[in-house]
Amino acid sequence: MEVILETLLWCIECVLEVYLILTVTSVVLYWCMHFQLIGQGGAAFKKFLAFLHQVTEPVYAKLRERIKPVSGFDISPYALIMAIMLVLHIIEKTRQVLTD
Repeated sequence: MEVILETLLWCIECVLEVYLILTVTSVVLYWCMHFQLIGQGGAAFKKFLAFLHQVTEPVYAKLRERIKPVSGFDISPYALIMAIMLVLHIIEKTRQVLTD
């Protein structure tokens, strides 16, 4: 039973880490484009941006329903990053308890 639980936690952790990377990438690219550090780029870059938008926007939209913008600033991506980091920390502590 312990092996199954540890494997399940490992899978959840991997998925969350990938989603965290995608979310952070989305935020960084948004700010870089906002401050015109990078341009819109070519077709491949636009496809990548569309992919990031498709992957992250549904979760942002759900968070926006509960977390309203602060002074016109959307904090849902940052709340998502913090939530994922919290869950990853809880998973890590759980795995430590299982292995001790």
